[in-house]
Amino acid sequence: MTRRIAKRMYAVSKKGVGIISGTMAYSRRRAIEHFVGSSYMREWGDFKRDGYRTVVADIILVEKPR
Repeated sequence: MTRRIAKRMYAVSKKGVGIISGTMAYSRRRAIEHFVGSSYMREWGDFKRDGYRTVVADIILVEKPR
């Protein structure tokens, strides 16, 4: 029997670029921190004005039967 686990993950994206590699995380805050570093509150507004956004993805992990 195949087991499926549904998760919600966040990433950073920019129009025309798609999801930014290396930003996937289980919370929006962690995704932003991966993108701009731990001091995101000061810097994220600048990136947001440039068109960057956080996006949510529903991830389904499928475990193969053994």
